Amino acid sequence: MATTKDVKIIQYGTATGHQPTYQPLTSAVSLYAGTVAVSRSGYLINPDTSVTSADYVWGIVNGIVDANPAVSSPIVGAAANVTNVGISTGTFYLTPGTAGDALTQADVGKTVYLIDAVTVGKTGASRPVAGVLASIGVAQYTGLVAVTLGSNQSTGAI
Repeated sequence: MATTKDVKIIQYGTATGHQPTYQPLTSAVSLYAGTVAVSRSGYLINPDTSVTSADYVWGIVNGIVDANPAVSSPIVGAAANVTNVGISTGTFYLTPGTAGDALTQADVGKTVYLIDAVTVGKTGASRPVAGVLASIGVAQYTGLVAVTLGSNQSTGAI
């Protein structure tokens, strides 16, 4: 699914687990707040275009640009290494994949892979590690899954 607007950020766990960081955005790249932050060769990319297993997942784009709230949506890069986009790290609710990428309670604690800007799944031959599945959503989060984001969260499972 291609992202066309900001996405509501739904945190999982305590606020202290969501440490901010910044990564640079190159020109001709557009991002929306609430989407997964992915970098390639040191710069953020739009994960709705195409992702590869070599890409790095950081967290969620939080809508902060060069230490100030974004004034428009989407966030568009001006020039390489000029626009720094804020990212919240930690665990967030995302959309689970379907069919062969469906996630169940048996997958909690395992590595999941990024499908697009808001979706994670079970298979990862050509996809980057999104992180580790922390929980299957219940109550108001039914239909979502909580993922501790970050390529460094991998359990090593494939």
